[in-house]
Amino acid sequence: MKKLLNYLVLGLFLVGAIACESEDYQGPIPYPTLMEAAEDAGLTTLVSAVRAIPGLEATLQDQQAITVFAPTNDAFAAALDAFGATDLNDLVDKLGGPANLQTVLGFHVVPAVAFSNNLNETNVFTTLAGQQLTVNSAPGIVTVVDAAGNTARVIQADVEIENGVVHVIDRVLLPALDLPKPNLVEAATEAGLTTLLSAVTAVDGLADALLTADAITVFAPTNEAFAAALDVFGAADLNELVVKIGGIDNLEKVLGFHVVPAVALSGDLQATNSFTTLSGQNITVEKSGNAVSVTDALGRTAQVVAADIEISNGVVHVINGMMLPDLMLPNIVEAATAAGLTTLLDAVTAAGLGQTLLDANAITVFAPTNDAFANALDAFDAANLNQLVARIGGIENLQAVLGFHVVPAVAFSTDLAATNTFTTLAGEDITVEASGGNVTVTDAAGNTFNVVAADVAIENGVVHVIDGVLLPTIDLPNVVEAATAANLTVLLDAVTAAGLGQTLLDQEAMTVFAPTNDAFVNLLGALEVGSLQALIDLLGVEAVTKVLGFHVVPATAFSFDLAEGEQMVPTLAGEMLTVTRSGNSVTVTDKAGSTYNVIVADVAIENGVVHVIDGVVLPTL
Repeated sequence: MKKLLNYLVLGLFLVGAIACESEDYQGPIPYPTLMEAAEDAGLTTLVSAVRAIPGLEATLQDQQAITVFAPTNDAFAAALDAFGATDLNDLVDKLGGPANLQTVLGFHVVPAVAFSNNLNETNVFTTLAGQQLTVNSAPGIVTVVDAAGNTARVIQADVEIENGVVHVIDRVLLPALDLPKPNLVEAATEAGLTTLLSAVTAVDGLADALLTADAITVFAPTNEAFAAALDVFGAADLNELVVKIGGIDNLEKVLGFHVVPAVALSGDLQATNSFTTLSGQNITVEKSGNAVSVTDALGRTAQVVAADIEISNGVVHVINGMMLPDLMLPNIVEAATAAGLTTLLDAVTAAGLGQTLLDANAITVFAPTNDAFANALDAFDAANLNQLVARIGGIENLQAVLGFHVVPAVAFSTDLAATNTFTTLAGEDITVEASGGNVTVTDAAGNTFNVVAADVAIENGVVHVIDGVLLPTIDLPNVVEAATAANLTVLLDAVTAAGLGQTLLDQEAMTVFAPTNDAFVNLLGALEVGSLQALIDLLGVEAVTKVLGFHVVPATAFSFDLAEGEQMVPTLAGEMLTVTRSGNSVTVTDKAGSTYNVIVADVAIENGVVHVIDGVVLPTL
């Protein structure tokens, strides 16, 4: 930066040279004034610069004796280029104002007369700016060395003026100047940190906050550092990176993690330093010799590759890596809560899957909205989540449904191809399609739903909110399988003996009130027979078939489908069975007036539902 400032000041005089011809000043005294000589020689920029400082022309004219080292117009033009200035006024602004311009001009004037033949081999003169410059003379050549060590050559010497002499030089001389420092944006632009500037601009108000801060130290990542971060996050550009780190708020946190609200030049550093950043988290800065490194919250270390770039309110150190704070992304439960996905949360809790999702290494969750669940309840004729669980076959099938919404890998929308097939936690595949900004998901039944809110980053993956509940293949047991699972062996033997097995399997819809083994034992005891076969022998196959048919209603009726109170329902036996619901309790009453309890309700089967009862209901025999 010091070298840049030197170039800026050096360039100030490179636009005005006095290309005067000696014969213009060979007439008798009086000689021309400095300004007359400059105007006659076409040194327009020098004249404009002197006259831009109120009173400077008169001050120079009033000097008893002066030697002026006058830059050419080409020298001034080079100064404009070096400063990136469009004209003299712009140059004055970049120098820090008229006072610094006066210092620069005064640095070209020695308050004494020194013709070239008066010069020694090396001469040190104190200028009107109060600073010294060195003039070297050798046969045929005179050079001038400024405070920055830059050398100008005298290209025309000994132009006499009224109160001294002018020597025309080919560059502007630089005094020691307190030049204005660039602001952060200007310094970053000069250093080519374009991605950093884009990132800062993406956060509303951040640029102004940094520019107006009292004191800052910025650890500024290079473009290559940002590119490496994009690779780590699998992002194609800054916009994708913002998505994958959790949004603009987290981008602001990342950028703030690179800013310390104090000025820390490399020379101020200890061997190990801990600084609290604008993000509220600490970074560690270590110094060893001239090497400085920075370590982030994840233990990643970057090197300072360009130190001590002073800015108007602090300093910039360019680093070769991007520092990451603890972004504190929400977990799946927190994200679902923030999105108002209350039914999904209830379902996950009911299925006992919360900890499984929290503990997963990487997940993509297609999360149904509350309205999506409401539509699913309507489709299954369920009034609430509990009824839905019953109709789909219990908690295990709820786990399968929820697992069908979870892919054990991270897939942001920007990671998707046009068509994607993912294997879910349920073991079945879903199809995800991306077209433009739209993403859809298709389930095992061919139902397609839309992603209505994409790319909600969570601590172990991403959530996409969808407008439907995805359904896997749900394998409900048939009545034989359900009775086997419930260990209703006597019922199964009776059904087999009566030849009713296929009849029950072929029913389109049915509700089975299935007696326990103990219920059958109690019936055998009441009838004083020792076995099922003895019962069949006693009553006959036709009667036993009628008894079993009296336990089957040719319609599906879960417990919550029943009206409150007593109702008569038809059975396969051709007689009406009395069923009574009182709150969550259900009883059945047979033709003899015996009443039994439903002790296990709502066992879903592929063509209906089974309710286990503690007695055998008897029709008219």
